[in-house]
Amino acid sequence: MAVNKVSLKLVIDTERRRVVYAEAGKEFVDFLFNILALPIGTFVPLLNQEMVGGLGNIYDSIENISSVYLKPNVKDSLLTPKVYISSGTGGGLLELPNVTSTVPRKLYGTSCCRNLFDDDSKRCSCQKAYYIEEFSHRGKPRVNDPYFYSSDVTGGGCVEEAVMYMVMDDLAVKPLSTVSIISLLDKFNVKDMGTLEEKMVDLGMDEGVKLLKASLLSKSVLTDVFLPMLKQ
Repeated sequence: MAVNKVSLKLVIDTERRRVVYAEAGKEFVDFLFNILALPIGTFVPLLNQEMVGGLGNIYDSIENISSVYLKPNVKDSLLTPKVYISSGTGGGLLELPNVTSTVPRKLYGTSCCRNLFDDDSKRCSCQKAYYIEEFSHRGKPRVNDPYFYSSDVTGGGCVEEAVMYMVMDDLAVKPLSTVSIISLLDKFNVKDMGTLEEKMVDLGMDEGVKLLKASLLSKSVLTDVFLPMLKQ
C-alpha cells in the first residue's frame, strides 16, 4: 500500500524564523529521491505563471493543438505521463494531478510460443487466451521499468529503513548524526540552543505538491512550506 502521509520532526530556529533541518525516516527520503524519476512535464502545471523560459509554451502547445495533427494517444502520454514508482516507499505522495503512478507489471509467457506479454493483455501474439508461467526480469534491475517486478526493488525503495535521516532546508540529505548536527548549527551560527524548537508535522499529497513546487523555486524549501502551515 502506498504511503499517504509521512511525519517529520522540524528543528526550527525561532530567532531567525527558519527550519534548520528535519529529522526524517525512509518514507520521506524515498519521496525526495523519487522526484528525480518524474518526467519534466510533471512540473509545468505546478508552476503555472511562475514558469520561466519556453517549457510552459511547449506544454500549452500540446494541450491546445488539435488531435488531427497528433498521433493516437500522444497528448495523454505527454500531458499525463505514467510513472512507475515502488509502492510503500513514499510513492503515494507522488500521485500528482497530472501523473499516473502505478506499480511495475509482470511478464508472462505460454507454452505455445516464446513470446512474452504483460498481465494486462493475458494473450500472446498467437492469440492463445491462457498463460502458464510468470517470467522474472533478467539483467540489471531497473526500478522505473514497467516490466520489472521484484520484491527486492519494489519493496525496498531508495534508502535503508533502519536509519534516521537529516534533511536540510534546501533538501540536502545525509544520515542523522551528532557530528552532522553540531556542524550544521555551527554553520548557521546557532549559539543559544534555547532558540531551537522542535515541531512535528505531517506531509500528505497536498504538502508534497507544495514541497515539489518550492523545490524548483527556492533553496529554503522546508521553511517556505512548513512555517506558514505552523502559523495557522
